[in-house]
Amino acid sequence: MLATADLPSAVLHILRDAWGAFLLGSTAGDVQVITGQPRAATHFYRLSEPHERSAAERFLMACPELANPEQLSPAHAAFVSGYLVHLVWDEIWARDIFIPCYRDGPLRAEHLAYHLHHNALRVHLDWEAYEQLRSMPRLVPALCGVTPDGWLPFATSSALLAWRDWLVEQLVDPTKIQTSKVFAERLQVPIEALKTVVDEIDAGVYGQLPNLASSLADYEAAASAESVAVLLRYWGIGLDLGHWTKGLP
Repeated sequence: MLATADLPSAVLHILRDAWGAFLLGSTAGDVQVITGQPRAATHFYRLSEPHERSAAERFLMACPELANPEQLSPAHAAFVSGYLVHLVWDEIWARDIFIPCYRDGPLRAEHLAYHLHHNALRVHLDWEAYEQLRSMPRLVPALCGVTPDGWLPFATSSALLAWRDWLVEQLVDPTKIQTSKVFAERLQVPIEALKTVVDEIDAGVYGQLPNLASSLADYEAAASAESVAVLLRYWGIGLDLGHWTKGLP
């Protein structure tokens, strides 16, 4: 997102300068792992309920104090920007991958099976992401430098700090990555059951989603485009960036 040329340079300067806050925000929708809240309380939609407004819109409507970045500190505004991006990618994943390929796909009659396959794909993608993240030496210091202070009305600062520290622990030591463990416990299956499917995906012999690469590419393109649109709307509401960007090229 921060490499795109589709965002105004002034906004990119703010988000890049507060990179750690943006990164924390882009994962903070999953803070319910720490707080124990229902998923809908942090993601602002339910798959079982039709809705006219996007999760990002619902988030800002539920938290009007976050709706104008001009009224927030730069770090806080960057965090909210990341949160909005998280909601976009999550909701489009549900629409373009989870629902058509898994919930309503060939395994739709087997509840555990389609959840197992879906989460195995997420584990596979998670490992790919970790490989990329470990090549970014500034990542961990940037996250460690973020100190949320009342940034979300529905999650405490201590919960966000605990979430940040849990992420950092896994980024620093790959042996502590817990994605498979969390998913296996949620599904009440052995980790080996997930690993079997992950191995098929890694080996390129995964049959559940024959056009996996193109499906994921289409998803990423759609989510990237909508993320830019959401951030343009968020930063464009009566915003005067002058007091933040004086002296910037």
